[in-house]
Amino acid sequence: MINQPLIRFLESIKTDLINSLQAKGKIATGQTANQTTIEGDGDKARLQLPGYMQTLETGRAPTGKNAVAGDPPMVERIKQWCQAKGIPDKAAWAVKKSIDKNGYKGTPGILSEPLGNENIQLRLNQQTDKMADAVVQNITDLMESIRKTTIPTQST
Repeated sequence: MINQPLIRFLESIKTDLINSLQAKGKIATGQTANQTTIEGDGDKARLQLPGYMQTLETGRAPTGKNAVAGDPPMVERIKQWCQAKGIPDKAAWAVKKSIDKNGYKGTPGILSEPLGNENIQLRLNQQTDKMADAVVQNITDLMESIRKTTIPTQST
């Protein structure tokens, strides 16, 4: 059974992340938001972010001399971004060369604000009582199950 208060907590953090991307003008194709998912298994759950998400906040250095091409290649991802922004495809090569030469600056706060202690505490406090209730219910159910298997019922 997935812990619903935990899922609600993670959903609120996911929403905060997506709102942060939108507020800072970093949603073009919607790919990053779509790749931000919540995976649950039993009483465990986690928020999965795309591997490149940290780069949106911290930026990246210029491309090194012996860099390995990505999959898909950077210019293809930039073409998708250009299309979503209404920029001609031919600009993608110039954007790629600029990133190769100068790197990418990043946008401070895009992750650190929604994943910061203050926001985590706010969202967690909203779910604490519900989480505690779920834990108590799990313990009660476990104790009831143990009682049924270890204490014989009396027949009249």
